[in-house]
Amino acid sequence: MYQQPQGPGGLPPGFASPSLPPWVAEKAKKKRRVVLILVIVAVLALLVGGGVTGGVFASQYYKSTGASPTSTPAPPECESLRPVMERMGAPNLVEVKSDPPSAAATSSKLTACTWRPSLDEHVRHRSVHVSINAFTGPEAELKASDYNPPSKGEVVPQPDVSGRAWSRVERTSGAYSMAELWAQRGPVQVWVMYSAMDKGFFTDERLPGDLLVDEAKAAAMAAFESAR
Repeated sequence: MYQQPQGPGGLPPGFASPSLPPWVAEKAKKKRRVVLILVIVAVLALLVGGGVTGGVFASQYYKSTGASPTSTPAPPECESLRPVMERMGAPNLVEVKSDPPSAAATSSKLTACTWRPSLDEHVRHRSVHVSINAFTGPEAELKASDYNPPSKGEVVPQPDVSGRAWSRVERTSGAYSMAELWAQRGPVQVWVMYSAMDKGFFTDERLPGDLLVDEAKAAAMAAFESAR
């Protein structure tokens, strides 16, 4: 019996593929629209979320690390430190303390100042506190030497500053590091406390301890010069 040959799709020649019922085609079209809408919503969410996250990071990165300078006039001991503080990235004098000598035969004049970055700085976190205690009187040098280095942390002698000078470095759980330096020359005591880090867009950077100590030593040298 003769059988008519079939076309490549399995249907006899001259026969069209059967069309889907209208309700099936409409359902498939609606499903495609839903998928497309979901994709668009997901892409927009990623773009908006990324923009918000990036905006938060940017606002934190460009936030000032500085502080406004104090309106209190700087005593000469503090003013003489300004060139060193500018090199250290802390040009603004934000706090001053000055205690005049007492009426005792041997007394001291204490001058302390704290320095921070300027308000347009947003990368370098810096805080430098310098205390200068200058003794006068018959036992001035003896009184100035009446202190000892701290008992905690690794204390390192600093003979290039003076015969009685020590430093130590303390690191926090974050990126902040702090160097402290104590020194005595003749009738003058100097204490420097210097904390610093550099801000990053995603990760903050810790400064090397030897750099902190070197800068603290420079501040101590300038403090001794100011107390002459």
